[in-house]
Amino acid sequence: MPVTVATWSHRAVVTAAVTVMALTGCTSAGPAAEPESAGSTSPLRVSADAPSPATAAPTPGSTAIPRSVSGSLSRTDFPTPPQLGAGWRYSVDPGDAEEGYAGNGTPTLERSPEEIAQTAVPFGCDRVSAMPAPRHALEVDYTFEGAKVIAVRGEFRDRSEARRFFDGRSENLSHCLGRTGSAAIGPLVDSITSPAANVVASDRTPASDPWQEIAVLDGSTVAMVAVQGPTRLSNSQARRLITLLRG
Repeated sequence: MPVTVATWSHRAVVTAAVTVMALTGCTSAGPAAEPESAGSTSPLRVSADAPSPATAAPTPGSTAIPRSVSGSLSRTDFPTPPQLGAGWRYSVDPGDAEEGYAGNGTPTLERSPEEIAQTAVPFGCDRVSAMPAPRHALEVDYTFEGAKVIAVRGEFRDRSEARRFFDGRSENLSHCLGRTGSAAIGPLVDSITSPAANVVASDRTPASDPWQEIAVLDGSTVAMVAVQGPTRLSNSQARRLITLLRG
């Protein structure tokens, strides 16, 4: 039974997604940096024919222009490039009609909450623990030393729901540790660590399409950041990011 292995990115199907055989058992803002244009693929993306969630946010396959806020979330809930330090810039994804999603001319995009819940764990991993969808979700796009970075914050009904999502995701990633999609894809999840309380760091598809991921539980929200490619955050850079995501 084929499954599509996807990374956690925005609204449309992953351009570089590959089909494999399923495994058995299967803060306040400072001065803004000048945006860059971005067009590469990234994580948290689902197929355009996925079920449509009950939300005002654009659904996968929709070319509706997303808002730059979601619920009470806005860009002020994310660190600015000057706060993050050298090498960080905002990035503006213009969207892609063929891939079935639109940009809004800013680095900040409303996301489908259901899509966030669906793609926070790689497709091909068993979901042994429940992961409730957030009520609202917002994305901010960056680059770090030229590497694509996607940050998403999900806002949940309360702290308990945020904890359920964070713990459920952590358990599902741990259950998938070392699982291989195919010889071409390699491990779906690798190197899970907890660099601080209520923080989980992991590597997604490190052998084929590497993403360094950091998830932070912050009250009734969960922030997730993914850095694409061989460029990696140092320990000090990761600690700074975690501190800023906690507001």
